[in-house]
Amino acid sequence: MKEKVLITGASSGIGKAFAEHYAQEGRDLLLVARSKERLTKVSKDLHHKFNVKVEIISSDLSVLESGSKIYEYVCEQGIFIDIIINCAGFGLNGTVNEIDYNNQHDEVMLNVVSVFDLTKKFLKPMIARNKGTIINVASSSAYHPIPTMAVYAASKAFVLSFTEALAVECQNSGVKVIAISPGATDTNFFSTGGGVAVGNLRTPSHVVDVTMKALSKNKISQIDGINNYFTSAILPRILPRKAMVNMVYRIMKKQANLKG
Repeated sequence: MKEKVLITGASSGIGKAFAEHYAQEGRDLLLVARSKERLTKVSKDLHHKFNVKVEIISSDLSVLESGSKIYEYVCEQGIFIDIIINCAGFGLNGTVNEIDYNNQHDEVMLNVVSVFDLTKKFLKPMIARNKGTIINVASSSAYHPIPTMAVYAASKAFVLSFTEALAVECQNSGVKVIAISPGATDTNFFSTGGGVAVGNLRTPSHVVDVTMKALSKNKISQIDGINNYFTSAILPRILPRKAMVNMVYRIMKKQANLKG
């Protein structure tokens, strides 16, 4: 049975960086994203540079059953996915009341439902073979609510909680599970106004390196970057929840005014 690494959101940013990492290791890839054009370019570049087989699937993972269809295709092709990185996701700025319902619904479908679907589907064969790795990309936003990005932060809180629990469920098997939580990273997410960046941006390669180190130490989750760890893991323990949320709200409004 052919073994491949499946990466969603692989056409750019962190997903692309994971693809480059595994291609450099000589691993064959199955890359998923909406843009067929960008995926094609990435696949050709990786094949040319690392001489690995790269297959692409153009799919909108915010559409119901899209994850199931990818799983069915993989089974039909006789492929064993021994590593899956759920990286696809997006965030919207604005209050829950202001943002279009359909856009918010797509945000939940992509950030939450597709992560659950793909993890659930590919977990079973991994458990059966006692082999596999699941990397779910959460966010430093998962550790506290974020007014004006309420749905995004909540969706990433699901990814973090779900993944940590699953990691413990799998700890006596040959399957490793981890949630990586990047903060402000130099990707399209921030360059297109999808978030607020305070200080210098981390790079996608930083995120991959930190993930690999955390995996080697059998961690169930990891925040990328010391500054992100302080603001996401330490501050919420020090401040009362309401004070924390109000502080974040002031920062978000200030950044929004600067952008405007």
